[in-house]
Amino acid sequence: MKKTQAESDVNLLRALEVFMAVADSRHVTAAAAALGMTQSAVSQQLKKLEWALDAPLFNRARRPLELTHAGEILRRRAFRILSEVEDLRSELRHVQSSSIPILRVALLASIATTLTPGLLDMVRGGLGIPELSLSAGLATDHQAALNDRSIDIAITSDPQFDLTDYTCTPILEEPFFLVLPTDYDGPTDDIHALSERLSLVRFSADAPVGRRTDQHLQRCRLNLPRSMEADRASMVVAGVITGKCYAILTPSLLIDAIAEGMALRIEPLPFAGFKRAIVAIHRAGEMGDIPAQVAQESRRLLQQSLKRLLPRAADHVIYPA
Repeated sequence: MKKTQAESDVNLLRALEVFMAVADSRHVTAAAAALGMTQSAVSQQLKKLEWALDAPLFNRARRPLELTHAGEILRRRAFRILSEVEDLRSELRHVQSSSIPILRVALLASIATTLTPGLLDMVRGGLGIPELSLSAGLATDHQAALNDRSIDIAITSDPQFDLTDYTCTPILEEPFFLVLPTDYDGPTDDIHALSERLSLVRFSADAPVGRRTDQHLQRCRLNLPRSMEADRASMVVAGVITGKCYAILTPSLLIDAIAEGMALRIEPLPFAGFKRAIVAIHRAGEMGDIPAQVAQESRRLLQQSLKRLLPRAADHVIYPA
């Protein structure tokens, strides 16, 4: 049957809203009341939608109304479509009051708790950005997130990927230390003697800090007994506080543990030292001076926390201007 102009001329979004109201209530009258429309207007919207899709959506011979198979399919799709439209409307409302409606920042898991409150205050108050989206993970997670544009800025460590299209702002450079149980009473100036008393708990090689540590130990020709590996600083530190293990970690990897009151002993490495850098990375030429401000605030927050929680180790951390 040929469609008339009135039948084929349909406001699809409005028709989907009407369809969902009827599908939820299973009564045209109830849907019309909820939408503030007349019953005939609702029926007309449904008729136009069925013409547009060339499929019956309701079995009108049943009371209450029943969805046809096509109607069930449309209900699932319409829910997603209308949700996307509402998200778009919300985002555009934010754009009216801010050039950037949401700032998406990925953080190293070990410093996420330290940075979150300060970054939230700074982004919403200082930058006037309505919403801050934070995610925590490993440095390897950040590379993929930057590449697929699911984040705007990564506060990460020692990036091992091509930075040609990115701008990298230094935040700090920190040395590695021995981390020991507080009741350890053996030598700390001889790693082999220490390893006879305690075994090494380390980051897994899947984590960048774990690979960096392994590479340095290999360069120093050190093959140390190991008892455990993990991919989070909290789990590595948990191995130390058993009293049976030691670790090789940086100050920023210890912030959460010290803040939670874990008793740890921190000593210089008894062999050639090494360091890691924490940096802020964003796509070059984008977002103006916002990434630089986020990097500066992250530097301030970390410096403040390290001085308060780890004063001896903090003196060895370098903060580039």
